Amino acid sequence: MTRKLYHDNAYQQEFQAQVRERVTVGNRLGLILDKTCFYPTSGGQPHDQGTLNGFPVNDVFEREDDGAVVHIVSGEGKEPVPDKGATVQGRIDWKRRFDHMQQHTGQHILSQAFLRLLGAETVGFHLGARASTIDVDKAPLEAGQLEQVEELANTIVFANLPVRTYFLDREHMEGLALRKQPVVTGPIRIVEVEGFDVSPCGGTHVKATGEVGLIVITR
Repeated sequence: MTRKLYHDNAYQQEFQAQVRERVTVGNRLGLILDKTCFYPTSGGQPHDQGTLNGFPVNDVFEREDDGAVVHIVSGEGKEPVPDKGATVQGRIDWKRRFDHMQQHTGQHILSQAFLRLLGAETVGFHLGARASTIDVDKAPLEAGQLEQVEELANTIVFANLPVRTYFLDREHMEGLALRKQPVVTGPIRIVEVEGFDVSPCGGTHVKATGEVGLIVITR
């Protein structure tokens, strides 16, 4: 499997890696590296974009059979696309990454606010270019209820609470107040908003809730 540097440090923007494989996906060229900062599309969070040796990275996903991260590149660089064994310099689009970090952490906060105030569990979400959508298992929702949820969420943002990520084995998760149960096997990655929310999640997140910025429910 590819070592996922974004789990070690979501703020890392550049890295060096070695090409393990070149693969063809349809009519597109993909590179599999020994390690990467590029987040693959997963769990409602879109993939990162950026460059590998100057070649634009247009899509990133995990290969189903072994979890290797595939970077789809376009042939717009000045040099030949790196072959197996070559060292590449990677750089992610930081503006896009940080926006996803803000949105994803904001979703955790908002989902917990819905659960605490309305007993409404989040059953799906998607991060978008201009807004995020959250699906909850309660309807209809009145304007006054949404205002209460929004107010609690922003109270957590303004408190600037620490956000921590760590891995736990299932046997060490007993007694942990998880908002939802994990659906993957092996060590579980936990995202914890101190004193407010604990949830299994593989996405990228900010270090403190104040970095999320204002949360607004638009509709």
